[in-house]
Amino acid sequence: MRIKAAYPWPFFAAMAATLLLFFSFQALFSTLPLYVAAIGGSPADNGLASWAFALTALLTRPLAGSLADRWDRKPLLVVGALVFGSGPLLYRLATDVPSLLVARAIHGVGMGLFTTTYQAFIADLLEPGGYGEGLGLANTASVATMVVAPLFGEQMVRAFGFGALFLALGAVGGLGSAVALVLPGRRRADGARALLSADGHTGGEDRSSAASPAGRVGLLQAWRQPGVRWGTLGMALLGVPFGAFIIFVPLLADARGLGGSGWIFCAYALASLFAQPMAGRIADRWGTRRTALVGLAFVGLAAAGLAVGASEWGLIALAVFFGAGYGAARAGLDACVQESVEPALRGCGAAIEYTAHDLLIGLGSWGLGWLAGRAGYGVMYGVVGGITLLGLVLIGNLRRQ
Repeated sequence: MRIKAAYPWPFFAAMAATLLLFFSFQALFSTLPLYVAAIGGSPADNGLASWAFALTALLTRPLAGSLADRWDRKPLLVVGALVFGSGPLLYRLATDVPSLLVARAIHGVGMGLFTTTYQAFIADLLEPGGYGEGLGLANTASVATMVVAPLFGEQMVRAFGFGALFLALGAVGGLGSAVALVLPGRRRADGARALLSADGHTGGEDRSSAASPAGRVGLLQAWRQPGVRWGTLGMALLGVPFGAFIIFVPLLADARGLGGSGWIFCAYALASLFAQPMAGRIADRWGTRRTALVGLAFVGLAAAGLAVGASEWGLIALAVFFGAGYGAARAGLDACVQESVEPALRGCGAAIEYTAHDLLIGLGSWGLGWLAGRAGYGVMYGVVGGITLLGLVLIGNLRRQ
């Protein structure tokens, strides 16, 4: 039976920091592709910009996970918040594609540091049997702001231009960094110890006696866990349609004469916002892998639908379907990884999982940007849907180890 535990204040403080940081990031979803075009970039350059961001994020994640496990969560969260939150200010200085790629790369470092450590920080506060619901709720902080952030970005650009948008988002990112500074740290002893909440209660199962010595805690040990390997494979597959949706939907809407994409992202965010905690609770009872597979099926079907969607309301409906699927898949995959590792390996487990996600976002976006430039966005999204559904069949047939 699942153990229900109240979430301590660091849980919600970490969510608040994430909310602010992701607002500063997601307001760029509907505007940055257009900024790339404004400074002379092509659809392929948009894919390359995403690849630069994802590449540095994925290269940063293994180090972030190892350090978070061996030292402390808080320093990594604070440094990641500072770099991640200041990313929009770097775009203010980028006036051509090469300089934009540098800014994207630095921004990706901050993303990798913060989000990898965030998964481990939150998992430290959860009770066994509640990882799906807890992580699903915590992950809503990174999608809740998408309800308004892309619309905010569009309106800021129309009213004041790209420069004012980047400055405003840098200020919001600074607030997120300030919140990260108030989070409590934790001491390390003989592997891992659960993060203490304000009243001294340990959140999550204390398996420190079973944890490996610091010198042996690492990525390889996490990778040996079947749940980590399966969750990583699923998250890699999820990266292809997610990257295609986030990066190319603004360009798809523009190519089909539908105007801005802010409402499409809003619909996606609302669906994902409600789906993640609900799917997390289902995953705790029904199984993390089953929940993830259902979510991936929704995502694949929605991606295929984008190949033919020709109206604004049609794209909004597909965005709702995509958001619900992504929320369910992510809740299931995150819980699958975190429930399979001991506390001393939580950072490494998250690092492996999201490194795979970022890698496929980057590689997929680069290749898909090339495909879109030559065959159009309809063909590109048809390919994305096919890849997702085929991959779903393959990983669904893997035997449980």
